Formats: sequence, C-alpha cells, structure tokens
Amino acid sequence: MSYIEVLDAEIKASGEEPAFSGPIGEQAIAEFERALGVTFPESYRLFLRKFGALSFAGDTYYGITKSGLAATAVPSVLFATNVARDQGDADNGMVVIKASGYGPIYSIDTACVGSSGEPVVVETALSFKRDGAKTVLYQSFGEFLCANVRQAIAEL
Repeated sequence: MSYIEVLDAEIKASGEEPAFSGPIGEQAIAEFERALGVTFPESYRLFLRKFGALSFAGDTYYGITKSGLAATAVPSVLFATNVARDQGDADNGMVVIKASGYGPIYSIDTACVGSSGEPVVVETALSFKRDGAKTVLYQSFGEFLCANVRQAIAEL
C-alpha cells in the first residue's frame, strides 16, 4: 500500500471532512511540469493522482485544480509557484506547495535531492528574496504531507 493510500485512510478515520479537487491524470501532471520547468517527484505525483489539491483541518496543500493551467488563485501549484517566483520568494527549481499565510513558504526544491532519493521540502522566510536561505525540513513531499496531516489529526 502506498503512503498516499495509508494517509487517505487516516484522513477518513479522523472524522474531519477533507476537500480536494482530484484525481488528476498523467496528461495534466505533465502539462504542469512543463509549465513550471520541473519534474515532480513520485510522492507528489501520487498526491496529485489521488487528491489534485487538498484542504484538510485548516491546511491547504497546493496542487492541480479543475481550472487547470488557467487557475488564478491558490490552491493551484502553478499559480502559487509563479507568483512566488515573480516576487523573488522562490527560485526556478522550487515548487510552492503550502504557505503559512503570514510568513514561511514550503516548497519542493527540485535542485536538492534528499536521502529519500527525491527532492527535499524546504521552508523559506520572507527574507529569501534578499538572502536565498532555505531550511530543509523533510526529505520528500510524502514525508512532509504525512507529518503535517498527522499533526493536524492529533490536534483535532
């Protein structure tokens, strides 16, 4: 069983109602990769195939929505990433997957492969545009998603 199937069962068992836009097919995933100029890691692709984008327990995880490439708001990963790149809050190898709303941004950093064999998830502060500092928080998107969703479930 994949990590996403296990996590989906945990979400369902929590009693909290998730909102998601998926599932998303391979063609749409490939279009988003081309538009962003990156290759998504497998754990993120599994997330997209299952959920598309996900809101759960007050947190929103960016992905692909029904608006596709034309989306003009979060939780579109394309919209969020392009805005962050345009504002200097992310570099061209980063894919923005979650924002706190008041400060840190969480991104898959496709330029840095972690011990999992996938790109790491980094946190960047508002000062990123000045100092380029990234803090590695998780070794993969799957690790990031599981840790965040499980923490939310524990706090319900």
